[in-house]
Amino acid sequence: MLDFVTIGGATRDIFFDYDGLTKKKDKDSLSDCYLMVPYGEKLVAKKTHYAYGGGAVNAAISIARLGGRVASICNVGAEGTGSLVVRKLRDEGVNTQMLVRDPKNHTGLSIFILGRDNEHTGFLERGANNYLKIKKISNLKKARWLYVSSLTGESDKLLPEIFKYAEKKNIRIAFNPGSRQLSSGYQNLSKYLSQTEILLLNLDEAEKLVKSKTGRKPKSKRALFKEIGELGATIAVVTEGANGSHAIFEGNIYSQVAYSEEVVDTTGAGDAFGSTFAFGIARGFDISYALQIAAINSASVVSKMGAQDGLLRYNEIRHSRWL
Repeated sequence: MLDFVTIGGATRDIFFDYDGLTKKKDKDSLSDCYLMVPYGEKLVAKKTHYAYGGGAVNAAISIARLGGRVASICNVGAEGTGSLVVRKLRDEGVNTQMLVRDPKNHTGLSIFILGRDNEHTGFLERGANNYLKIKKISNLKKARWLYVSSLTGESDKLLPEIFKYAEKKNIRIAFNPGSRQLSSGYQNLSKYLSQTEILLLNLDEAEKLVKSKTGRKPKSKRALFKEIGELGATIAVVTEGANGSHAIFEGNIYSQVAYSEEVVDTTGAGDAFGSTFAFGIARGFDISYALQIAAINSASVVSKMGAQDGLLRYNEIRHSRWL
C-alpha cells in the first residue's frame, strides 16, 4: 500500500546565473519592474544549474525523502529528457509505474534567469504537462492519500475523475490547485473543496479564491483565514513566504513562523511546504508539528538551487536546530 500518489506536473529546470542584467521600474508590470535583456546578443552565464521540477515530481521526492511510500502520476516525453526525469524519480525511491510517457509531446521545460538578488525570471514550456492522462484510474486505490497539484491545459479535465474515484474509494486528498483551477472560481471548485482533506494555498491565491466567492477582498488576514476555513476543506493552509504560514481547522487558526536560511532560490518552496505538511498529517502528527516540520523543510529548500536539492529526510528535520 502506498502512502501517497502525487498527480501533476514534471519539468526539466535549467537555471542561468547571470548578474549583468539591469531592472527597470514599471508599474504596468506584475512585479513593478522589468528585467532588461540586451537584444540580439549572446549572454554567457556565470554558471548553469540543471535540476528537475513540477508539482508532482517535487512533492513525490519530498515525501520519499521523508520516508513515505509514494508513486507519481505525471506526463513526460518519450525523449531523453523524459528518461532523465524517470531516472531521477527512481533514484529517489519513487514508484514510476503510473507515470506516462508521451510519444507526441516534449517533457515540460523551465528556463530561469537569476539576477543579483537571486530572484528569478522564468520561461516555461508546459509541453507534455498539458496532456496528462491516467492510464488506469483503479491504480489510485493503491494509495491512502492523493496529492493533487497544478493541472495545466487539457490535464485540468482529470479533476472530476480524480475526485469522483477518491470519494468512491475513501481516499484522502491534499489539493494544491494551480492557476488554471483557481481561475475557474469558487463555484466551480466548491464540489472539490468539500471533498478535500488539506487545501494548500499561498496568500494571494487564498485572497483570489475568497473574492471569487464573496465578490470582495477580505478586510484583514483574520477575516481571510475565517473565510478560507469555511470553503469546505477539513484543513486549509495559507503560506505567506517570510511571514510564515497558517492552518485553519474547525475554526481555530494555527500559525507558524518562517525559519530563516540564506535564500539562494525560492523555486519549490511551496511544494516542499505543502508535501511535508501533508506527510505530517498523514502520519498522525498534530497540526502545529506538521506546520513546523513543513517550515523547516521549506527553509532548507530555499537555501539551495532548484526545487529538490534542499529537501530533507525526516531524521534530518528531527535533528534540526529549530526542533
